Amino acid sequence: MAVVLGSKPVQDLEEFEDYGIGITLPLQIGDVAFQQSFKTIDQVKTNIKSLLLTKQQERVMQPFLGSGLGALVFDFNDDELATKIEDTINESIQRWLPFVNVDNIDIEQTDVLKDQNRVNVSLRFTVGDSANLETVTFTV
Repeated sequence: MAVVLGSKPVQDLEEFEDYGIGITLPLQIGDVAFQQSFKTIDQVKTNIKSLLLTKQQERVMQPFLGSGLGALVFDFNDDELATKIEDTINESIQRWLPFVNVDNIDIEQTDVLKDQNRVNVSLRFTVGDSANLETVTFTV
């Protein structure tokens, strides 16, 4: 169910609880087609992952969609990398998902992850005027 975001609180209505509003990631086959999201917050989480894991220039007719996080993990893995990742995440979300308010970004850089050119990211956020903090975690 689509909800107009802005000054209104985001809430899923019972009358639309059986309406799929998008597909979940990773793609999985469901009853009819791909697994679907039935709650707004689940779809927002999927949209955040999709946006941040998409490379810029990857999407046809939308060359600026994405974040460029994939290219950053091949930069020199020092203390500044975490700042670059945070800046990239904030810029991408502000541009493409302006209704998402980022509260905190945790970046995990262990020696094992550094050797694999990977970084674990945990993003805490709210949607619209909601006070409920949600979390999305993924590896870049």
